[in-house]
Amino acid sequence: MRPFSFATLTAVALGLTAPVMAQEMPTDLPEINAEDVSVGQIVSFVNAMIAAERVRKEYLAKIDLAETEEEIDALLAEADQKGIAEVERVPGISPAEYMAIAIAAKDDEDLSSRIERRFNQLAQSQALTVTPGRAKRPDGQNVVVTEPEGDAAQ
Repeated sequence: MRPFSFATLTAVALGLTAPVMAQEMPTDLPEINAEDVSVGQIVSFVNAMIAAERVRKEYLAKIDLAETEEEIDALLAEADQKGIAEVERVPGISPAEYMAIAIAAKDDEDLSSRIERRFNQLAQSQALTVTPGRAKRPDGQNVVVTEPEGDAAQ
């Protein structure tokens, strides 16, 4: 099996319209019908997408600072390895399944909406997990977070 390109994985998963050459796309992806993607697969997919996006952001900053083509190529190769490793660490999904679901979502509005809803739910729940004080939820509402009574003193 040809190695997955991290840039391809992330671009497809995030719906980016990055030019992707045919030889970069793996040819032995599992067949996944959009309507058959389970809630568990969506949860795993979103978790993998978030992990891959963290790596992409980290390496974009490094690539911006690179001075030579050789440095850029080395960083891209390193990002590919690290990004795929991050996807492999997510329970319930393989890089091949990740890519197949991303491709299916690109062509299926319902699956894309289900993935987006899960991503938004996760973002909203993480926005509420903050230290005591004031916070702003993704929907713009202000929230005051307090420590649970009894637990804070222990």
